[in-house]
Amino acid sequence: MSLFRALTAPRAAAYRSTLRYSTAAPSAPTSSASRAADLAAVEAVTESDSAQAPAEVPLRPAHASPSKSKNLKTASRTAKTVPFTPATQPQMPLSPPRYHVARSANKNLPIYTDYKRGGNLHLTTVRKVTGDLHALREELKTWLAKKDEHVTVNALTQHVIVKGHHKDKIAEFLKGRGM
Repeated sequence: MSLFRALTAPRAAAYRSTLRYSTAAPSAPTSSASRAADLAAVEAVTESDSAQAPAEVPLRPAHASPSKSKNLKTASRTAKTVPFTPATQPQMPLSPPRYHVARSANKNLPIYTDYKRGGNLHLTTVRKVTGDLHALREELKTWLAKKDEHVTVNALTQHVIVKGHHKDKIAEFLKGRGM
């Protein structure tokens, strides 16, 4: 092994002690301004070498396009028909409802979705209804803009069944009615 040792670089442990007492002049302390300039230069070089596109410069408000809400307002003025949403429906009368929908054991509204006929028929069922089931049926039919045959009452099980999945809309309706 000693034969090959002369051909390699010396070990760091062998000359570390001699470097401690170097006669070279100490380097000048770098100022923070020159260090910041050096870092900025290095950062500029790395950004220009990057494979990613440079970040977009945001536009000032004077140069920005009109807001989305302004576009929607002008579009709604020019439109001849108003699209159906539950908010465009006439407000429900303030009289108390003639029915009550009790909450489940976990304090959730008892509204369930179901698939039938191999997944081709989507149904939403409202359970735990007491009182006038037909009043709830009529209000849901109006709120969801459904036909008569799409909202039915099962008098035996006391369920109101709506064709289609409308769980969120029915929950919003029942919460609005104080259930």
